[in-house]
Amino acid sequence: MQTHDWIIAFSAFISEVLGTLSGFGSSTFFVPLATFFESLKLVLAITSILHCFGNISKIYLFKSEINLKRFIRYALPSIVMTGIGATMAIYFSSSWLEKALGLFLVIFAIFKFFSKEMTKTFSTKTSFSLLGISGFLTGLIGTGGAIRGIVLSNMAISKDTFVALSAFIDFGGDLLRAILYISNGFMDWSQWFYIPLMMIAAFLGSVVGKRILSRINQKQFEKIVSFFILISGLAMLFGK
Repeated sequence: MQTHDWIIAFSAFISEVLGTLSGFGSSTFFVPLATFFESLKLVLAITSILHCFGNISKIYLFKSEINLKRFIRYALPSIVMTGIGATMAIYFSSSWLEKALGLFLVIFAIFKFFSKEMTKTFSTKTSFSLLGISGFLTGLIGTGGAIRGIVLSNMAISKDTFVALSAFIDFGGDLLRAILYISNGFMDWSQWFYIPLMMIAAFLGSVVGKRILSRINQKQFEKIVSFFILISGLAMLFGK
């Protein structure tokens, strides 16, 4: 292991804390940070592993909020589209994907500032469509939870239910894309050490995130998160 591997692990921990607090997952933060140190395809594989462990941790920590029937209903479109997006990621160049991700993050950050007004008119059909788009982007460019966050914020649910539902929706798709990424050579097995590192980062980040979540004003924090996403997107668009 090299120094940058520890930096990636620490970035995963911080991203998991922020992902738990914001409710739309760690990849929105982790992918832009990790791509400064590794290729996007390896980052996609590592992110899917981080998400699997992170979602398991959040499902356990917020299990009292889970309504299985409703959660499965919302999870299905996202899981299917995640598989399609992950399959397509195999055939696109890394440079194109990085720029696409940066553009997506910039657009989302701007949209998020005005999401409260714009999500009031979401119909059930629109919500399911957006969850499908969220899954597709998750598979294709590594992060789509931000769109899922917009959909869930329209449902007027508690912070804890928000996090639990987001994790439940994400888990099936993340497991599927992890299998697709690894089976198509996105991660070499000489890099196996990322698996336990991501497991530790995911669990500790979820625990810390839950503790902080109970003590802060979520709406104010979401605005700070949106600004961070904007900076990350601009860095990917105009960086290396």
